[in-house]
Amino acid sequence: MGIDRRRALLGTLALGIGGAAAAQTSPPAVAGQRVPGRPDPRETIDLWPDGAPGLPAAPPVETVDERSKDLQLADRAVHGVTHPRLVVFRPERPNGTAVLIFPGGGYRWVVVDKEGYETGRWLAARGYTAFVLFYRLPGEGWGAGPDVALSDAQRAIRVLRSRAGQYGIRPNRMVAMGFSAGGHLCGDLATRFDAPTYAAIDAADRLSARPDGAALLYAVQSMTLPTAHQG
Repeated sequence: MGIDRRRALLGTLALGIGGAAAAQTSPPAVAGQRVPGRPDPRETIDLWPDGAPGLPAAPPVETVDERSKDLQLADRAVHGVTHPRLVVFRPERPNGTAVLIFPGGGYRWVVVDKEGYETGRWLAARGYTAFVLFYRLPGEGWGAGPDVALSDAQRAIRVLRSRAGQYGIRPNRMVAMGFSAGGHLCGDLATRFDAPTYAAIDAADRLSARPDGAALLYAVQSMTLPTAHQG
């Protein structure tokens, strides 16, 4: 009887989450090519309920490019993100730790598959609740300028802390992980988590944006040539 009641409660919770997720911006997608047996995730979390701050006068248009010619391998990249959001990968048995993933892309685009979805799936299979961040890009005219990606990273970790119970994670077990330019963003968050890059909009913004751990993978270390790559 206890098991049946638990299943009923979980089912009700899933329906509630599914309804909330349906109202969110869909994950970045491109029509046509799909990898057999590897469906795209569907659950997302919009970071800014009333729209991202500092919208340019000529807003960018979100565009997803499929760079792979192999039907068995997806290699997408997105630019022009106007609705920064998290794509959620839930494990069957959550271990209580959240991993916030920042894909790379040289701050010219955000990689979808190689440093995003593939990492999210790998972590979820091992009990981690993974969240891939599709962040805004510094060169696209946003009001925060070079800090616009950091604004999204700060907001993301605060939103996750505010909803920890909903995702079966602990507020004190929030790890950030980034690749290449995403590694630079991860390091920026780890060292400038309390920098005022945007005006608070709700109670979540009273929470700390400091990650409890940070993994910088082949991270960009400098924005100055020749230390940085040309991207």
